[in-house]
Amino acid sequence: MPDYPIIDAHIHTFPRPEIGWQAQSGAGHSGYAGTVEEIRPLMTEGGIEKAGMVNRTPAFEKRRAAIGKLRADRSPAQRGEAEEQIGRDVIARLQRRNAWTCAVGHAHPGLVPFISLDPAMDEATLVREIEERAQEGARGIKLHPANQRYFPNDRRLWPAYHKAQELGLPIISHSGKAALLEDPEEHARPANFVDVLRDFPEINIVFAHMARGYPDEVAEIMQTYPNSFVDTSGAIDGTLTTPIVSDAEAVEMIRRVGPDRVLFGSDWPWYHPIKDARRIESLPLSAEEKRLIFRENAQRALKL
Repeated sequence: MPDYPIIDAHIHTFPRPEIGWQAQSGAGHSGYAGTVEEIRPLMTEGGIEKAGMVNRTPAFEKRRAAIGKLRADRSPAQRGEAEEQIGRDVIARLQRRNAWTCAVGHAHPGLVPFISLDPAMDEATLVREIEERAQEGARGIKLHPANQRYFPNDRRLWPAYHKAQELGLPIISHSGKAALLEDPEEHARPANFVDVLRDFPEINIVFAHMARGYPDEVAEIMQTYPNSFVDTSGAIDGTLTTPIVSDAEAVEMIRRVGPDRVLFGSDWPWYHPIKDARRIESLPLSAEEKRLIFRENAQRALKL
């Protein structure tokens, strides 16, 4: 492991073990549920000074499940009222999750809170959520277009981007193909972020998972937009018995976009931060390149 403190740009935390296990749905590889009590000793052991909690609420899934339970004999008016109430309840749940993440960050300064948003929130609610959570310590925004079924260039999000740019908040977004769900519309492909990168040049946007499945597209975009970065979460791992990519492929991916644009991320608890860090450390990269990936790029891109 490096002899300096590292930054894991991409982890998830959960209030209780059962919530973490449910979120992983059997797809986790680290052996951890994802609680704060689990990640703190791992950070100490692995020399991880800071970790970005990119928590989110699966708003689309929650809405769909609740609407699916509505009685079929409701009148159109009753159904409409019920669906509106479901929408309000889901947004309230998202806001409670954001508040919890900020509270964890306040209690444990090494855990850096990112908040989630949803374009179903009206403009006033979007802006107020960002302002209030920033006051509570939020350091950035997490988007998951694939899971929540929206495009990042949805103009309903423009007020949120304006506020993020005003407050200097970076964005980490799921990008590329979704590993655990079907998304035939490809909401999170890199091309869908171009309008945002162009219109908000002061927002640093991190393509999580190295834009899984779109190496050519993301590399081309990053040549044009210096406010774009990638993280290694779920892309260059040391957790699986058979890694997702070979050492040669990993180095090629890093050098293609530039080692000064890559952030180390583990996607814990799906992957193991110490094992993933050891994999990056083992790659045939220079000491300078590794320091950029493990620490300095996150300091610059995420303003840590």
